[in-house]
Amino acid sequence: MISSLCACQGYLELVLQLGAAFQSRGRFAAEDGTAMEETRIFSLHPEGDRMVVVSYRYPAGDEAATRLRVEDHLYELLGALEPLAAPAAGDPAAGDPAAGDPAAGDPARFVRPALRALGAYHLELAPCPHKLDQNEVPFDLPRFLKRRIAERWLARDWARYPDFHADAVRAALGALHDWPTAGVLVGNGSNELLGLMFEAILEADGAVTGLEPSFGLYRMFVLRAGGTPDFLSPTDDLGLPIDRLLAAAEAHPDRPMLLCTPNNPTGAAATPAEVDALLQRLEAPLLLDNAYGEFCRHDYRPLLRRHRHLVIFRTFSKAWSLAAQRLGYLLADPSLVTELIKIKLPYNVDAASAIAAEEAVRAHASSERRVRALVGRRPQWAAMLRAFGFTVFPSEANFLLVRHPDGDDAARALHADLEARGVRWRSVGHYPGLAGCLRVSVGSGRDLRGVRAALTALMGEPIAETTA
Repeated sequence: MISSLCACQGYLELVLQLGAAFQSRGRFAAEDGTAMEETRIFSLHPEGDRMVVVSYRYPAGDEAATRLRVEDHLYELLGALEPLAAPAAGDPAAGDPAAGDPAAGDPARFVRPALRALGAYHLELAPCPHKLDQNEVPFDLPRFLKRRIAERWLARDWARYPDFHADAVRAALGALHDWPTAGVLVGNGSNELLGLMFEAILEADGAVTGLEPSFGLYRMFVLRAGGTPDFLSPTDDLGLPIDRLLAAAEAHPDRPMLLCTPNNPTGAAATPAEVDALLQRLEAPLLLDNAYGEFCRHDYRPLLRRHRHLVIFRTFSKAWSLAAQRLGYLLADPSLVTELIKIKLPYNVDAASAIAAEEAVRAHASSERRVRALVGRRPQWAAMLRAFGFTVFPSEANFLLVRHPDGDDAARALHADLEARGVRWRSVGHYPGLAGCLRVSVGSGRDLRGVRAALTALMGEPIAETTA
């Protein structure tokens, strides 16, 4: 039974949810002589596999106030207790793959074959003294900015949803880029928006022109949307194959084109004139992944005003020092963004990330200073790596692609040896055209010294460094 003392409706609902069996009350005296009462509720958990006992104490006659405080904690009891006994092996409730109908077969067969053939995206995430494998910047967000974000986040009501489309962030980015707010869309990383774009524009088996090597998830994005990736093979110098991209645009102007510039993992970048030439030949959208745009001397944003089928994708993960927040955005014609909003999930940017983005944009001068410092270090890193015999490819990004002088096996061995010495690079030798190659983020001065020491121990003293 449930006592009539459970007058608070929310409290009563929780006790009913717990399936209360009965309750008991008693009186006692506290150490200071205060008259106290204790109520215990004995109940069966809704899943039926455990008993729950809720016990709370309060000054005599003050149960109502205490009950309200206890109510907040009862929510945690509904899912935080361990079952009395685990299901037996072979029981379907135990999650045994062999349980159930043996004729049903492997449920993985329900996934489209083109997607089953993909490999899972994976990187080593264990802590490392010199972590230079994910194109992260070496500068954390300034402490004053972290405090400002944290204060706003703590002051916010966490029980309330954020707005549908992070409109305050859209407005801030529109002002920063001198672009209409209606032409800005914010997402849970720029990758979410790339995937959304493909889902919006691709017909079944529709082809997408791209190139390799490039970002490893592009092929998955296209296949997931039901399209067909038609990616051009790499050039000998690993530059962008602009002539072949122009030819592809002329041959298939109705095909969307995906271009990462600066390109990951090579660092090569197209000029604005080259992108303009592609846009003149294309009728379909040109999806320009500009994740490393802040580190690049080329600015493609002015092309938005001349070509309504250009879509530029950017991220907060690199130059803004906000990789932990998962934030990205696109700049496009407002009419296109209006259509994308129809299929974008509401609340796709959580309130904490939106606050971080607003404050980061507000303090954009701080980010620009960090970017200038990093770009200034890029030649120093390139010179150091050349001094050890690596071929260093030109880069407009915050990373460098290098090729080991002794080939692919030596590159893989070096990658493992560096890891053992606390230096983590990205092994990219499995990418098309990148045999013997490794990618390294441009890190801090401490990282530079650590890498130089590790390479000296493994490869011998470097030759004289030159920035030429």
